[in-house]
Amino acid sequence: MSIAYLGPPGSFTEAALSGLNVPTDSAVPYSTVRQALDAVRSGEAAAGVIPWENSVEGSVTESVDTLSAGRDLRIVGETLLRVEFALAVPPGDTLASVRQVLTHPVAHAQCRTWLHEHLPRADVVMAASTAQAAREVGTAAVPGCAAIASPKTLRRYGLDIAASDIGDRRDAVTRFVKVARSRTGSLPTGIDRTSLVVPLADKMQHLHTVLEEFARSCVPLTAVLSRPGGFGLGTYSFLLECEGHVDDPSVGPIVAALAQRHAAFVLGSYPRAELGRTALST
Repeated sequence: MSIAYLGPPGSFTEAALSGLNVPTDSAVPYSTVRQALDAVRSGEAAAGVIPWENSVEGSVTESVDTLSAGRDLRIVGETLLRVEFALAVPPGDTLASVRQVLTHPVAHAQCRTWLHEHLPRADVVMAASTAQAAREVGTAAVPGCAAIASPKTLRRYGLDIAASDIGDRRDAVTRFVKVARSRTGSLPTGIDRTSLVVPLADKMQHLHTVLEEFARSCVPLTAVLSRPGGFGLGTYSFLLECEGHVDDPSVGPIVAALAQRHAAFVLGSYPRAELGRTALST
């Protein structure tokens, strides 16, 4: 069966597929994270690959919210991708003529300083992905329009690089996760990560007790992200990520306790990607 990913072709997500052992001929691009995950939920695709976290901008909230909205999918793997950004224009155009820039919100956040210094008056328009931005600018070829994406993607859509290496951080890395309809998830490897959601809603006063569960068991937390709880202002749900597998004797009891007391649920336990060992490059 096919593997869904956030497209179109040329996206950073497509570049991350090899790190998750996804054959190119089985990968099918979707326009949004929701569409990619819906394809997995419906059985149209066997699994999906989506961006999850960036070292500069933090979590990709669209991915976190869309995956957390249901309990039928699990993260089964992750990979890291070093990202590089460039700005490109249609052939014959120049940097000086740019009045509008298309890109993805996460890419924009990583190139904000460069844009402020070099194109302070340009309007920034958000696209579903950097590859979508490159495709739109390459197809329309409207003078004064530019796109921010990886250099390979920009050239793929027939654009000329007007400025290279425009990211605020040259060591930027994005984490991508593979999601599948799996009740059991991945088996422990000894180098794992567990992601779970704790829907505290209007019980924010219990957050310290949740965190104490990890501190008491000496299980390292790697991420704590608050998201709107869906019950009005001031209500929150939390994405927590920790080292270890849910089947580990140190992690399992924490997850069980949080499930009983706060209706927490696991998004996945899966092999943890390490920067020096597994990071890919665009």
